[in-house]
Amino acid sequence: MPRRKSVDHSAPVQKRARTGCLTCRSRKIKCDETKPRCRNCSRRGLTCDNGIQLKWEQEFISRGLAFGRQGRWSKDRAPGSPATPASTPRPLPADLQDPAQWCLVPLVKPHHFINTFYYDFDLDGCGEDPAEEGPSDALAPSPESASSVDSQALLLLDDLSLSPTFAPSTTTLAISRSPSPFPSLVSIDSSLLEYYLLRLCPLTTPSRLASSPFAQLIVPLFGLSGQEDVQQAVMALSARHRSTTDKAWTKTAMTLKGSVITSLRRRLVAAGNGSEVIWDPQILIIMMFLCLYEIVDNCDHRWVIHLKASEDIIRRSRQIAHSHVYKDFGELTTFTERFFAFQDVISRTACGNSPLFGIEYWDNAGQPTDIDTWMGCSPALVKILCRITELSQLKSKGDVSAPDFERQSADLELDLYQMRQPDGTVGDTLAAAAELKRKSVLLYHHCVLYDASPSTPFVCESVRDILEGLQELVRAGVTAGLAFPVFVAAVELDPVDDQLFYDKAAGEHVHGRRLVLETLEEIGRCSLSNISRTKAVIQKVWRTRDMSLDEDVSLHRRRGCETNDWSLFVGPYSSNISLA
Repeated sequence: MPRRKSVDHSAPVQKRARTGCLTCRSRKIKCDETKPRCRNCSRRGLTCDNGIQLKWEQEFISRGLAFGRQGRWSKDRAPGSPATPASTPRPLPADLQDPAQWCLVPLVKPHHFINTFYYDFDLDGCGEDPAEEGPSDALAPSPESASSVDSQALLLLDDLSLSPTFAPSTTTLAISRSPSPFPSLVSIDSSLLEYYLLRLCPLTTPSRLASSPFAQLIVPLFGLSGQEDVQQAVMALSARHRSTTDKAWTKTAMTLKGSVITSLRRRLVAAGNGSEVIWDPQILIIMMFLCLYEIVDNCDHRWVIHLKASEDIIRRSRQIAHSHVYKDFGELTTFTERFFAFQDVISRTACGNSPLFGIEYWDNAGQPTDIDTWMGCSPALVKILCRITELSQLKSKGDVSAPDFERQSADLELDLYQMRQPDGTVGDTLAAAAELKRKSVLLYHHCVLYDASPSTPFVCESVRDILEGLQELVRAGVTAGLAFPVFVAAVELDPVDDQLFYDKAAGEHVHGRRLVLETLEEIGRCSLSNISRTKAVIQKVWRTRDMSLDEDVSLHRRRGCETNDWSLFVGPYSSNISLA
C-alpha cells in the first residue's frame, strides 16, 4: 500500500479553477480550461460542456450539504491554518458589525407594471392611437362586437346623423335577422332589474344622499305600457356590465343588445314618415343605454356613433318643441339630452376636438350653478370646459388674435377661481367631487391654453392636490364620476419627480404613478366608465414621455411644428375615450 505524501504547509495554496468545463467537474479531474475544448475532452473524445451550472442554496440545505465551499476553506487563509468549520460563521469586520439599515420595499401588485412595446417607439414621428394597437388586451375588440345586427345598425345611426332629413332612402340597409330571444328571458328579468337598481344606479352619481336620475326617471317607465324597448335596453346594459365579472352573462347581453338594435332601427325607419311619433323620447333613451353599453364593452368609435346621431335628433327635436309628445317627458328628455352633451364635452377634452354640443347648448341650461347629481358638477363648469376646448382649437388654427386670446383665457381662469364649490351637505361627497372636477378643469386650462407642462410648478402642485383629493374620495367609497380628474392628473405627472406627498395614514411616501394605478383599479371595480381603455391611454402617455426624456432635440421642433405638451403627448392617443 503506497504511503501518503506529506503535506508541505510552506508551499503556496493551490487555488481551484472556476472556469473549468462541466465534463471535467463531473469526472472530478482538473481541467486545463483550454477553449473551446479542453485537452482532457479532446484526448478522450468527450463533449466539452462550457455552459453554466446553476446551484440553489435551498436544495443543498435540504439535502444536508454545504453550499459550494462556504465555511470549508478560504483562498486567503494563512498557510497551515485549519479550515473554518461549516457550522461556524465567519465574523464580520468591525466596521460592518453595526445593525443594518433596511429600506422599506413598497407593496408591488400586478397592475403596477407598465410594459413598453415595439410600437411605443415613434420611428416615423407620428403618434398612434392606442385604439389601433393590436397587442393591447384592454383595447382589443370583443367577439360580440362583430354582430351583423350591431355593425349595420350603427352604420344606420351614422347615416341618419349626417343626412339632411330622415328620408326612407337613407335607411335601405339590409339588416340581418336579430338573434332569437333568450329562452329564459322571463325568469332573468327580475335578476337584471335588481342588478340595475342595486348595482348600476349607485355607480352613476358620486353623491351618497341624492338619488340617481337613472333610478328616479327611468324606473317609473317600467310601469307604463309601450315601454318594452326601454326596459329591454336597461336589461342589456345590466347583462353587459354583469358579464365583466361573470362571463356566463355574455350570451344574454348579446341577445338583448341585438333585440334593442332591431327595435331602434324600426323606430328610426319609421321616422321617415314625418309624424310626431318620430320625436318620441324613447329613441334617445334607447340610444343612451346603447351608448353606455358600448362604453362598458370596448369604448371605441361605436359609442361616438350614438353620440353623433343623438346630436342630430336633439337639434331637430327642438324645432318642434310644441309637440305634446316631446313635452310629456320634459324632465326625462332634458336628462337624456344632458347625458349626451356632457359625454361629448368632457370626453373630447382629451383629444382636443371641438365638441358637437357647443356653448349654445349650455347657455340654455337650467339652474347653471347647481351641481348635477349625475355629472358631478354644475352646467356652468361644463360650459367653461367647452369654451376652453373651443378656444384651444382657435389657438392651434391661428383663428384668434393674441390680445383676444389672452383676454379670453384670463376671463376663463377668473371664472374658474370664482367657482369654488361649497362644502355641501354633511356626510355627502357630491360637493367634494365637484370641487375636484373644478381643479381638474383649471389644470386642463393651463395645459392647453398656457402651454404648461408636467414640470411647471403650478401643474406639479395641482396634480398633487388632485391626486390627494382622489385618494380621500376613494377611501370614502366614492368611485363614480372620477374618470376625468384621474385622467387629467395622470397624464400630467412629472416623469422625473414622481413622489407626491407623505401619507400619514399608511406611514409611507406616495408616488404618483402607483397611486394612479391603484385608483384606477378601485374605480374599475365600481364604475360605468371603461377604465381599461382609460388606463391604456394613460400608460401610453407615460411611456411616450419616458422615451422622450433623452431626446437631444425637442419633439416640438423635430416634428416641424410648435405645439403644447397636451397636444403632443395626450391628444394623439385619446380619441374615443369616455371620461364622464
